[in-house]
Formats: sequence, structure tokens, C-alpha cells
Amino acid sequence: MTPEDLEYENLQVVLKPYAAKGRTDSASFLNWFLENIYRLDDVAADDAICDSSNDKGIDGIYVDNLGEEIHVFQSKLRQNPKSTLGDTDLKAFAGSLTQIESADAISLLLESGANPELKKKIQTSNIVSLLSNNYTVVGVFVVNQDLDNNALEFLEYHSSIRVFDKTNISEQFIEIDQEGGISEEFSFDTDQIPPLVFSAKDSAKVYIFPAFASELVNLSGISDGSLFAQNVRLSLGNTKVNKDIAKSILDKSSHYEFPLFHNGITILCGDSSYSDDRISITNYVVVNGAQSLTELHRNKSEVTSDLKVLVKVIEIKGNESLAREITINSNNQNAIKPRDLRSNHQIQLRLKSEFDQIESGEYGFEGKRGEELKTNEVITNEEAGRLLLAFDLHEPWSCHQIYKVFDELYSQIFGRPEVNARRIILLYEILKLVESRLGEIENRPFGRYTLTKYFIMYLLSEIMIQDDKGSMIFQDPSLVFEEDGDKEKLLSILDQILAGLIIDLNYEAKTIAESEGVFDYKSNLKSPNQVKKLAIDILRTYEKDVQRGKAETIQGSW
Repeated sequence: MTPEDLEYENLQVVLKPYAAKGRTDSASFLNWFLENIYRLDDVAADDAICDSSNDKGIDGIYVDNLGEEIHVFQSKLRQNPKSTLGDTDLKAFAGSLTQIESADAISLLLESGANPELKKKIQTSNIVSLLSNNYTVVGVFVVNQDLDNNALEFLEYHSSIRVFDKTNISEQFIEIDQEGGISEEFSFDTDQIPPLVFSAKDSAKVYIFPAFASELVNLSGISDGSLFAQNVRLSLGNTKVNKDIAKSILDKSSHYEFPLFHNGITILCGDSSYSDDRISITNYVVVNGAQSLTELHRNKSEVTSDLKVLVKVIEIKGNESLAREITINSNNQNAIKPRDLRSNHQIQLRLKSEFDQIESGEYGFEGKRGEELKTNEVITNEEAGRLLLAFDLHEPWSCHQIYKVFDELYSQIFGRPEVNARRIILLYEILKLVESRLGEIENRPFGRYTLTKYFIMYLLSEIMIQDDKGSMIFQDPSLVFEEDGDKEKLLSILDQILAGLIIDLNYEAKTIAESEGVFDYKSNLKSPNQVKKLAIDILRTYEKDVQRGKAETIQGSW
């Protein structure tokens, strides 16, 4: 994205879906900003916005529990591409912020004629309680202009206000390709059996026919996966379904029976035509059938003219919501997991783009099951979600419930401004340290228990938060990527801290076993109360060791 893309006329196409919600131009702009720059998911972004008449200069509120900040938004969408932002709007915004900087000010605001949506947002966000717990109010001003000297001078003395201007926004925008698929034309021979052709109301044209497998294997994008860009999962490797498909392909005597026991392939396309016994399609993508096409392609030398596959081609004319609905409902050969349904979500695609842009090319982000990556280190979004859940949200007791990562806790885990590729990479490297130390846990079954490593990640998170240097890195992991050797320095310090934590963990586990007859780690690590109790005991010992000079700190060792 370039700064010119943020000029009013150019933004109209981008903001059209948000304007359809009945919001003003500035609210639509803020909605887009919250999803694409602030990295909130669509629900959280909607929830943050409270822009309407008599909003008291407050267009949105978002609580950043990680940074213990209350973010108050105001957005301005200017039509003149040559105009700049001075200090007038910023001074007015500074005045708006005073309305929620104290309990007394909030009480006056709630008693005023401010719009009900703003009042409800303040109440449901528990702003008064957060202020009493030392949360800081931060103003976030969003505008499609560049700053002039007056604005820059004003900001030098008002550090509590952050401005996202035209240049800043364009630099932080991550380009993603949600459509994928193949743009070229492809045609199927339907001479032997004419297709069934019908329209599904006014939304789609449908063709159903048996296609020659020898034609299907020539579809572009099978080997590199681009043909399956919208599929909620890819070929899934050597699963039972794949083995059964391959077995059927290799048994040439049963090729003519293939359509009898195979569910078929679903292809979505932008345009289609049917004439002279051929169906032609353009801008197409396979949303169900990745496993079948992958196995056919791998074994194409075994494909005969008797082998046909039932194909359903649906012309959708760019209807993305219909495409998603078809994709989800047509996948039924393997059980669909919540992770699959999130694989094409904007947040996951943006994270994948960030990983792809890391110059070293060392790390890859697996957003879809079955995806093949050519990087030294592959981090699945499932593992990333577990790490963020334990380390950021301090809920290691939920890390065995994978469905929560991509379902009820998805927004809290991934839909936050601070969740980016570098944060996930750092947590992944810390996890590797933890895993290398698990063999030092004396109770071996406890050491090998899945939740144990996430519990230790939680302990390290608590230690970092209480450490001056660690807290800075916890809030912004990119700091250790800016200077060569800083990441290795941090990991070395954490490894030394880990060595002591393992000793303390062994002691606590033995103490519990002696007093209670058994250390029921399976139950304890799934109980929030038990996890917190165990953590408090271990961290208290760590703090005493620090005071006695027997344990390292990040600040002291840096």
C-alpha cells in the first residue's frame, strides 16, 4: 500500500464493505484501520467502535490488557489529498481524553447527554475499575493526512497521544491475497455425458458432470497448492483417506467404479460457459477435493480413460460470502476442525504474509493442515495459539483444549495489535528452550505431560513482566530483533533462569506428593486455582533466590 492509496477517492472501494454497516466515512475508516493495522478481528473491531452523534469526540475504545492501557480512538477522513494535519484537531482530541482520565470525569460523562453507545462501552469495559488498577489512557488519532510541523511540535509534549497518519498507515499495512486460485481458462470435455446444468436461485450457476481424471490432473496449481487457496485444509499428507484414494487409483480394474464411492470435487469459478460439449471456466479454485487431486496428480501415470471423477462447478461471480459458505459445507471427507475454518481468516493470512516477508526465510507459518513449507522451522498456527494463550493470556490450563484456540478464545488470542510474526517466533524459540529442559524434571511422566511446558512458559511470562528489561521485551518482542545477538542474549538469560525454575518445580512437586500422597499433575495443571497456587510458590522461591544472588534476572544479566 502507498500513501496515495489512502486518499479519499482511492479509499472508497476499500471502505465500501464497512460503509454498508451504516456508518459514517470516518467510522468506516476506523473500522478498516482496527482490522488491518491494529489487528483486531472483525467482531472486536466492531465492538470497539462507538462513533455516532454526540460521541464527545470519542470514536472508539479498546482495552489493551497486555500493556495495561485504555486506547481511545478518534478518526478523521479528509477529502482533500493535499491537506495536512495541524495541531487544532489534536488539541481538541486532547480535551476529549480528559473526559475519561478519572473516575470523577467519567461520572460527569455518564450523567451528560453523551450517546448511549459510548456510555455503555465505558461501563462494559470497566474503565473506572481499570483506572483504579493503574491502567493508562492513550489517545490514538487516525487520519488519512500527513502531519505538518505544528502537529509534530504538539506531539513532542503530548506523549499520551499516538497518531497514525497516511505514511505510517501505508507502511504498516500488510498485503494479503485472500482470493488465490487460478486466473487462466480451463475446459472440460463433456461429450460422453452431458452435464446437469441449473441455477441456485439468482446467486450461482451450477454444472454437475463426471470429468476425466486425465483432464483434472492437468489443472494448474496442484503441485504448489495455489489451486486450493480457499480450501480450509490442504492434502493432509499420508492420511487414511489419501491412502484409500491412492489404492483406488492404482487398482485400474476399479477405475470405472471410482465415482460410486468418491464424494467428488467442488470447483468455484468467476465465469463459465458451456458450448460444443465443453465447459470452460476462468478464475477458478478448488474448495473441496485437494486430497483427491493431489493423489491423482502424484499417480497420473496410472490414470486411465475409465477413471472419472464427479465434479461440481459453481459459478459465483465473485460472491465471497457464498464462496466461504460453500467451502465450509462442502468439506466432509475428514472432520473439519475449528482451525480449518479459521485458516482463511484475515488475521491468519496477514500473519502468514508477515512470516513470508521475514528476510532470513528461516521460519514458516502453517495456517492450513497439510501445507508444505520449505523453511527450516515450521510454526503451526495451532502451536502459535497455544503459546499466546499460555504466555500472553496466562491461561496454560486451557492449552489442551485446542478448540478454544480457534473458537471461543480466538479473538483474545490472535485479534490483538501486538500479535505479529516476530512475537510468535520469539515465543517459539523460548518454547524450544523449555522443551530442552523438560528432561531435568525428576517426575518423568510430569515432565512429558503436554501442559507442563505451557505451565513453564507461563512462569517465564510472569518473570518477564516483573523484570524492567523483560517487561519491555514482553510488550514489544521486536526489540530483540533490532540488534544482532540480542535474541540470543535473551534466550541465554532465560535458559539460566529456566535451570533454577526446574529445580524449584522439582521441589514443589515432591513436596506436594509427600503431603498429599500423590502429585496429581494431570488434574492440577487443568485447574486455574491449582496452577496459580503452584506458580505463586515457585515464583516466591525464585524471588528469594534473586535476593540472595542465587538466581539471574533479565535486567541484571543484560
